[in-house]
Amino acid sequence: MSSIVKFFAAANEGAVDALAGGPNSSFRALSFGNFDAEEALLDWEAHLTGVSFESLVDRDFPEIIAEGDEGASVFLLSDALVNSLAVASDSEVRELALWWVGEKSVDGFEIELPVASVILQSLVDLTREELQPGTHVYCWTS
Repeated sequence: MSSIVKFFAAANEGAVDALAGGPNSSFRALSFGNFDAEEALLDWEAHLTGVSFESLVDRDFPEIIAEGDEGASVFLLSDALVNSLAVASDSEVRELALWWVGEKSVDGFEIELPVASVILQSLVDLTREELQPGTHVYCWTS
């Protein structure tokens, strides 16, 4: 489980540079904690795109951009996930949050609906507001 999770938009070089301590202050970063970010990215992409979780794992999603010896990692959010989030309506974001809460509950991990909603709505906002040509959305975990 990741203790700190930060989502941010950057060019690839900035994402790799973020490995040591997370995205620097030049990036708008969303900071959360205490959930398995890699699994969440797989869950969200599978749910939004209809591609199975197992198929995504078999295809090495999410892509790892950088990994450190201390447990930090930087993941690239796929274009399919970013595009799905960017066009999601408020009701689709609420439905995804409800689904994610239920999915994690089955796995024995409790996440409160308001927390799930804030994480997902913040990420949706990031995908809509921060993407510039040549940038992608990344997730840094430690």
